[in-house]
Amino acid sequence: MKATIDFDEQLYRRLKIEAARRGRTVRELVAEGVRYVLDAPDLGARGSGRAPDIEEWKPAWFGSLARYGAEVDDHSMAAVRSSIARGRKRERKR
Repeated sequence: MKATIDFDEQLYRRLKIEAARRGRTVRELVAEGVRYVLDAPDLGARGSGRAPDIEEWKPAWFGSLARYGAEVDDHSMAAVRSSIARGRKRERKR
């Protein structure tokens, strides 16, 4: 199904740059974003107002990297990448 979406010019420019950086189309990136929003727990008026338990909702990639997550206190991307790299190094040594 096709839809027309009006984006702010600066937002659309950022979207095109990000899509190119990832080697994907704008359409694919928008669809991924919509899926992300729809799959996330609703914490608005209908929600409970509490943060979701990690078992209630996990991103699709979480399962493959979950074993590295326990070692991360700082959830910045740099810390997560570092934790993954440390875990993979340990696995290669075994």
